[in-house]
Amino acid sequence: MLTSLTLLLLMDPAVGVQPQQLTANLPSHFTSYTLAYREAQRSKKPLLVVLNPGGDSAEVPVHLKDVRKTAQRRKLLERFVVVEVDTSTSHGQTVHKLFENKPLPHVAVIEREQQWQVFRTSRKLQGEDWNRILQTFQNGDRTASLNLEVQLQCPT
Repeated sequence: MLTSLTLLLLMDPAVGVQPQQLTANLPSHFTSYTLAYREAQRSKKPLLVVLNPGGDSAEVPVHLKDVRKTAQRRKLLERFVVVEVDTSTSHGQTVHKLFENKPLPHVAVIEREQQWQVFRTSRKLQGEDWNRILQTFQNGDRTASLNLEVQLQCPT
């Protein structure tokens, strides 16, 4: 699936940015999957993908400003290339289809080589969920795994 996604989006004629142009003034996150994918390839960082509903959807989108609330998460996010895709746009609809039209909002992590989706969920994420996702996949290792259904035990 990622191969077809990669080919389709990398051939996007609307995206004419050269890799060296991406290195200057990098945004805190991208809104184009194509540009984010290219930057993740260049930097060898894992790609954190947030597919958000757009327009008048009843679904509540993931707000990256909420994810960045804590210093710990801001620091962890630096280890990722982050893309937030509005699925109500033409580009967003194409990306959403290639992510198998999962329910929105949808979050995925693609490992640092951009070959494997190592994590995906459409569940509503809380602060501790984000901590676990970012900590688990920060190195972009394809062997990392996480099950958010398993509750961590607090030592008492």
